[in-house]
Amino acid sequence: MLGTGTLRPALVATAPAVGFLLVALLAAAVAVNAGIPARLAAALAGASRGRPFVLYSLVCAATAAATATVSLDGAVVFLVPTVLELGRYGAPRRPLLLGVVVVANAFSLALPEGNPTNLLVLGRLGVGAADYASRALPAGAAATLLCALAVAVLERDRLRAGVGETAAIAGPARFDRGAAAVLRLAVQLSSLLVLLIPLAADVRVPEVGGLAAELAVAGAAAAAACVANNLPAAAAVAAVGGPAAFAALAGLSVGALATEHGSVATLLAGDLAGTRAYDRRLAPVAAAALALAVLLLWARGA
Repeated sequence: MLGTGTLRPALVATAPAVGFLLVALLAAAVAVNAGIPARLAAALAGASRGRPFVLYSLVCAATAAATATVSLDGAVVFLVPTVLELGRYGAPRRPLLLGVVVVANAFSLALPEGNPTNLLVLGRLGVGAADYASRALPAGAAATLLCALAVAVLERDRLRAGVGETAAIAGPARFDRGAAAVLRLAVQLSSLLVLLIPLAADVRVPEVGGLAAELAVAGAAAAAACVANNLPAAAAVAAVGGPAAFAALAGLSVGALATEHGSVATLLAGDLAGTRAYDRRLAPVAAAALALAVLLLWARGA
């Protein structure tokens, strides 16, 4: 209806993320065939010594390490099969799956490589990787800890059940379903970008500081992610400059946990696991974690 003027930039913006996800799925499928998730699950189960809260903490730590290495989407495609394998040891899969989702999303703010969107800030603001990490790492780590603790509290009954917990998730990770999900997301997100790119071109966010302004920017970015997913919402990040750019990234990562479709990683985790990887009780948790992250970002930049 609007013509094809924005179709090419929409495809260009979506292609890297879609290509990465497809490669990550292929690598994860190869890893599963090689038994890597099974060996990791055995190591985590052995280290926990049958203590489900310890196992939950270890899974969250592994997810944070994977997010720092291969981004939030890569962390999801490698950790979800591990969580499914842990179910064979009687582990409570539901809280572990939620732990993977919240940690991958929240910790993606902490380091440049945690989320491809973060690289936009480095390029636009001329911020080096070390400078970015020195400001964003405390905020991302604090938000991650809050989200992980909240899931542990919300899922405490399942975690207490420990060995013998009856899980709703069954079977190996569905990489065929994951590949179909990635292709579906490519179509959906490209279509959304076709509409959002012209709107983003008209967005002008003043380069202002102050805690109130950064909270407002973070809230707006989170709302955009929750409505249209964080990948197309990232098209508007290029219009944000100054200290508010970090707040916008917090909204796209931590704030995206407020809805099930706010993050590509959350949707992908559900498709791989064959069940929902979300709980609507996470919405207030996401809001609190976002406020904490913005507060720490503001304090580091003040």
